[in-house]
Amino acid sequence: MFSLLRRLRRDERGQALVIGAVAMLVLAVTVMASVSIGHGVYEKIKLQDAADAQAYSLAVKEARAYNFLAYTNRAMVVHYSAMLTFMSYVSHALYLDMTIGKLASVAQYIPGIGAIFAAVRQVIKAWKVAVEWVARILIPLLSALNVALWLAQEAMMLGTLKDLMLTANDGTLRGTDPRAKPGRTMTTGSALDVLRGRPNLNSANMKNFLHVIDDGPSSRATSFDLLDPTGLTKRARLLNQNDNKLSNPDMAKYRLLMGNLVNGVRREWTAVGKNIPIIGRKWSLNLCIPFVFGIRLTKVADSQIKSFDEEFEDNRRDQLFASDDIKIQMALPCIPGRRRGWKDVLNVNFRAAADNQGGFHQTYGSRKTNDHHKWIGLTPFFTADTSFVDPWHNHFSYPCNVTVLSKDMIPQSAQSPRQPFHLEHLRGGSGFMTDSRSGQFDDASTNVRGGFLDITWALAGGNGKRAENFREQTGGMMALSVGRAIYHRPGDWKEEPNFFNPLWTARLAPAKTHWEEDALLDVIPGLHTAQSDFADALNY
Repeated sequence: MFSLLRRLRRDERGQALVIGAVAMLVLAVTVMASVSIGHGVYEKIKLQDAADAQAYSLAVKEARAYNFLAYTNRAMVVHYSAMLTFMSYVSHALYLDMTIGKLASVAQYIPGIGAIFAAVRQVIKAWKVAVEWVARILIPLLSALNVALWLAQEAMMLGTLKDLMLTANDGTLRGTDPRAKPGRTMTTGSALDVLRGRPNLNSANMKNFLHVIDDGPSSRATSFDLLDPTGLTKRARLLNQNDNKLSNPDMAKYRLLMGNLVNGVRREWTAVGKNIPIIGRKWSLNLCIPFVFGIRLTKVADSQIKSFDEEFEDNRRDQLFASDDIKIQMALPCIPGRRRGWKDVLNVNFRAAADNQGGFHQTYGSRKTNDHHKWIGLTPFFTADTSFVDPWHNHFSYPCNVTVLSKDMIPQSAQSPRQPFHLEHLRGGSGFMTDSRSGQFDDASTNVRGGFLDITWALAGGNGKRAENFREQTGGMMALSVGRAIYHRPGDWKEEPNFFNPLWTARLAPAKTHWEEDALLDVIPGLHTAQSDFADALNY
């Protein structure tokens, strides 16, 4: 018996089994922890991809809406230019009728060639009647079309505004990460609160999209008008004869901007005419008998949109104006090469206009015959109100949108999806070597004590009230991304953003460049610390 005990005491076989068992436990825990961490990284990458995709998608929607405004505004400019061109045809037809037509009416009695002049007179008469009727039909039609384009702009902006509200059923989220959901800061409050502009990230994104619009909410505002988010009622006053006054800056900015743009894109024939003798809109004839007598005939033309003060001629408001004028000058004596000595003998004006008072024709003298061409004037449209106050910080008022997503990584019930290789049951009971713990890092509120092992998301973020709030609001995982619609003409960054050139595009932006600081502070309580102590911590 004693010899057996002595032999067993000296026997060293089986010692590797104990070491192997401990090593296998450590190896198993290491493998499971590595797989769990790898799975968490994979889930985080998917969530970040979903946030980037959503932020970029919102920026694309914003850029698409702004480009739609640019295309429709350009279409309006083309329509106004077409109206102005037809009024040029009308004034030119008046000129032809009152000059060549009058001469032809006398010359038609000349034997042999009278028939030719009679035909010329009839052609001019027919041309005058044709352009008159086309202008009377075309101007109201194009004006109605411009109003329709403006209403389409309003619909586009309201539709985009609705699309900016991030919900759990958003197609971009479902297609990128089906488990992703909007963070609590995105949708704090009811849907009505969001529409009213109560501070949350959804309303901040919507307000940022609207503040680029003139008559939209201010960039410093914390909310926007639920009943009129785009400023429709302000622009609609352009259609009201009593409210549309040039002395009102809110009306003048639209009328003068559009009028100047249209005048700036006129064709040469419409603006000043082309140099075609006698029948053209611009020409001159000079006859000089040296040191005896000289006569000069100058034909000039002009067409433009004018805007008048409400006190001018019973408030004509905006006017499509076209003129074909002749100036006759004489010089006695006529000295070759000398510019002085010419005196005006006769000025003959042939003018046509369309305006709110029925327009007019003017031939020869200053008398105007009215009720020829009715025009409601310049109609509403969208224009941009970019900010150059601290542009580096405010990014020239480019609209930013921030997307915050979360993912539930903490099982809440038996039915909740569980993560692979989670060692959650090692946190209960007596733990591992609990009798040797110091108790320095014990946290009774979360049942964390020394010697416990928990490879789950139940303690993501660590201990403390802030970590608990983080887990409660995010489910253990969060991702943030910022998108921005920017205006850029290739090769020129200095051009002011506007709604007349379709050069808006979308980009992702560093989180630290989002200038809604209050909105970011709700998501990142340590924002100021990160910015001051870790300058590039949020530059991703």
